[in-house]
Parts: sequence; structure tokens; C-alpha cells
Amino acid sequence: MSPTLLRYCFRSCGLLLLAAIPGFSQDRPSVFQSWNELQLIAPLVRSTDAEGNTVNKITAIYSTIGRFGRDDVTDARAGIELNFRANNYLTFVAGALYRGDEVVENVRQYETRLDVGATFSATWKLVSFRDRNLYEYRVRSGRNDISVYRNRLQISVPVKHKGKILFSPFLSEEVFYDLSANIYNSNELFVGVTRRLNSQSELDVAYIRNHTNPANVNGLSLNLKITLR
Repeated sequence: MSPTLLRYCFRSCGLLLLAAIPGFSQDRPSVFQSWNELQLIAPLVRSTDAEGNTVNKITAIYSTIGRFGRDDVTDARAGIELNFRANNYLTFVAGALYRGDEVVENVRQYETRLDVGATFSATWKLVSFRDRNLYEYRVRSGRNDISVYRNRLQISVPVKHKGKILFSPFLSEEVFYDLSANIYNSNELFVGVTRRLNSQSELDVAYIRNHTNPANVNGLSLNLKITLR
């Protein structure tokens, strides 16, 4: 990787980080949490592109998520997502996720999230950009259902040595806009690295800052991704 490109990547990540920080509320308490996710990735339909490479046209992703705080699980989720690859730049997304949480101690809440949207991808030199846009309908037990627009932008760049990728630093930010109340109600910032463990698995390790009610979150995020075949 050239020094010029590396400086550009860090400068871009720094600008995105600076843009995110002012949006964090200073009048809420902050708590530490550990966010843990396991993704099982199952390619369902494969094809060959114009260059003879195998690509996944339809992929199913099964995920389980546990977020720990106060020495216990405060947020547990399980879901499935289907990705439909249109081309190198566009992937359509549909998914469903069940969530149970106790973010406020002794107050349990449950909801089902239904998602549909698209992810736009591009690469400039070695820098990868992903922009995911989702419409999410939340069916909430004992509360009014709401609709949410979610937008997540991620920038990543591989660090190589002798032609081999050692790891890939990344920065991503996702904003949540409550369409029912016309307000931004959450903002998640991840700063971390991706490390490929073997041909079928990789691990994301990141610092997470979540701006949300009832308390802002600082924490550690671990996301293990395993491709089944």
C-alpha cells in the first residue's frame, strides 16, 4: 500500500469520525457494554462472472447477537437475512430479526424487526465503500409499532505485506431515523479491524459508540463470520 493512499484512508476515516462525534448527546449517562455477534453465512445460489470468478448470487445469513452490560445480557437477538446480488455495485437485502432486551433494568421489551433495502458497494484503488440503506418495520409487544430508516456507511482498506492481507481497518457509522416520530433516535459508530482467520471465517474487532436512550454506550464489539460452504 502506498503511503499516499494510506494517508488518504486515515484522513477520510478521521473526517467521518469528527463528523459523528458532535452528534453524540452529552446530557445522557454513559455505560460500557460488550457486543457479540455470530454470523453463519450460507451461499444458496452461485454463478460465474464475466472474468470466470465464482460469485454468490443469493446468500442467507443467520445471526445471533448478545449484548452484555450490568454483568448480564441486556439485549439478545436472532435473525435471518437474504442478500440478492444484482451486480458488483448493488445488492438487495431482506431480513427478519427477533429482539428481547432489558436495557432499562427490570423492564423487559420484545419486538420483531422486518427489513428491506439495498447495499451499494464501490472500490477506489484499495479503498472499499459500502452504503447500506434499510426500511425497517418494528412490531413491538405492548407498544406502538414504528417504522425506521437505517443508513450505514462503511469505509475499509486492507493492510498488506508481501502481497498478503494482514488485516483491514474499517470505520462505519449507522444512523437510525424514526419515520413515525420524524427524529433521529440512534447513532452507532464502529472503529475497528477485520482479520481473516482461515478460508471460511473472519473476525471483526471494534470499539463501539452508540448514541441512544436511555444511556450512551461505549464498548467492545466482536463479530465472528463463518461461511458454511
